[in-house]
This record gives sequence, C-alpha cells and structure tokens, in this order.
Amino acid sequence: MTDLVPTLVASFFAFATGFFVVLSYIEKPVWSLMFNTKAPQVGDEDARLVHGELKRIIKLAPPTMGSIMSGGSLFALIQAWQRDFDWASLTVLGFLALCMSYIISNLGSRIKAVENVSSDGDINDVRQGLGRLVALHHIGLATAAGLTLLQLFLKIAF
Repeated sequence: MTDLVPTLVASFFAFATGFFVVLSYIEKPVWSLMFNTKAPQVGDEDARLVHGELKRIIKLAPPTMGSIMSGGSLFALIQAWQRDFDWASLTVLGFLALCMSYIISNLGSRIKAVENVSSDGDINDVRQGLGRLVALHHIGLATAAGLTLLQLFLKIAF
C-alpha cells in the first residue's frame, strides 16, 4: 500500500497537468490577454470565440478539477503521514498549499468575470475577464506540472 500512494499522488497531478495543457491549447489565441487586455494581436473575434468556449465548459471544468486536485491533495497528505512528515513529503504539501491557496482565493471571481459576461457583450469586459482567467489557468498548469515533477522526484530519489 505504501508504494501505491505515491503513484496515486503523481497520477492525480499528472491528469490535472494534462487537463490544463488541453485548456491552454484552447486558450492559445488569447494568451497575450494575460499581460495586456488591449493586446492588438488578439482580434475581438478570437476573444469572443474563446470566451464562448470557456463559457460552455465553465460548469464542468471547476468541479472536475476540484475533484482531481482534492484527490491528489488527500493522497499527498496520506503520503506525508506514511512518511512521518519527512522533509520531502512536506515539500510537496507546502508547494501544494502555497499554490492552491492563491488559486482558490482568485478562482471564484475570475470564473464569474467570464460566466456573467455575454461573449457578445462589451469587448473590454470580455477581454479583461478572459485574460484574468487564462492567467489563472496557467498558474494551475504550473502548479499541477510542478507537483507532478516534485512527486516523481520524491518517488525516484527517496
């Protein structure tokens, strides 16, 4: 059983990484909105299209990712307990807690900024909400990928 838990931790976070990679490809045409909501290389049509795509998956993605990240978090906690809270398992938990606290504290408002705005509405609102949510998705990608790598390193090296 002690060999299964680290594999489950890595599996949950690897799945989350894959989910965020797919989401990132959907959002690729509007990446520049993360840094500048008036980015001239992002056409209004592209912004409206990606905004509309995100609105369609917005009811499915957060609960799915919540379940995946919660499962990974639970197994990371079990792993730390099994390892008597050694420095390696606490590193995984610390990185997880730090990143997830930022993501969770911003997630609701950024989802609402897309969900509550019509894709055909004011383009400034569309671009602003979209840019902020895309940025948070990239933080999620970095978090999930970082946790996967940390976990794999923990599993291999220790």
